[in-house]
Amino acid sequence: MKLEEVVGHSIDEVHEILWSADPYSVYEDYLDFKVLLLRHIELKDDNLIFCPEAFILKAGDVFYLNRADGGLTKLADGWQSLYQQLEGYYKNNQKIITAYSEQIEKLEDYLFQRNVPSFFMDIWFDVKKDLSKLENYYYRNGLVYREFIKKNDSAFGPWSDEFKDIDDAIGFQNSNLTNLKTRLDGVHHYFDSIKHDRLNKTLLSLTVISGIFLPLNLIVGYFGINTPGLPFMNDHLGSEKVALLLAVVVVVLLPGFQILRLIDRYILRYLIGRYDFYKNLSARIDELSGRFRVR
Repeated sequence: MKLEEVVGHSIDEVHEILWSADPYSVYEDYLDFKVLLLRHIELKDDNLIFCPEAFILKAGDVFYLNRADGGLTKLADGWQSLYQQLEGYYKNNQKIITAYSEQIEKLEDYLFQRNVPSFFMDIWFDVKKDLSKLENYYYRNGLVYREFIKKNDSAFGPWSDEFKDIDDAIGFQNSNLTNLKTRLDGVHHYFDSIKHDRLNKTLLSLTVISGIFLPLNLIVGYFGINTPGLPFMNDHLGSEKVALLLAVVVVVLLPGFQILRLIDRYILRYLIGRYDFYKNLSARIDELSGRFRVR
């Protein structure tokens, strides 16, 4: 069935809506007929794409636009068929959103295991980009669908509740997207924390190395100046004694840094930090237990 056989007027305008190069979800009421165009999401060739599906509503009949040949197909069961088709779209949308949730869980596992791969940020940016697209998609899609059910609720008959259930599903999926974006931002925060922690450890290592070699450079520089009266100048074992002095400095410095690190790790951090943490946590639990105790 051709578009002209169903639509009696505004054909050019309707054609522009249906065959737009970059179609968006839209609902247009032309009094004697209505145009509903809703997009659903698909994953094809490792890309997120939005597939437009168009329907013409006229005198209780529902016509589906077949984009392969440009013809209209009348749905046999009218509103029931439209509901079933839309329900299938949003169920598939939910599966795709769940897949993104699982991908974010993988990113979280990388962080919690402290095993962050080199491609971590590439995945993060791809997921962030797609979630932003999905958020914009659901915002417009939800507005269009709510306008559609508001204008046609009286015509749905026994399928009114089912169409409202789809509206609830759209709201639920949109809420899931908001939660996923929050989790993804948290992942980026943890990733930055790990990077800063590694950077701090690197700076600490450089500081330790500088602390060891700075005295050695000072000693070597002192004995390397060309002035009379230097220690060991006339001693035939002078070079050996200077080398021994350097070795003694290294031996004294290295254990000193290790001792400070052990004190920080096992005494200050464990006995003070952990003990106070669990002590405060236990006190908080006891306080809540006393507050909710039945008397």
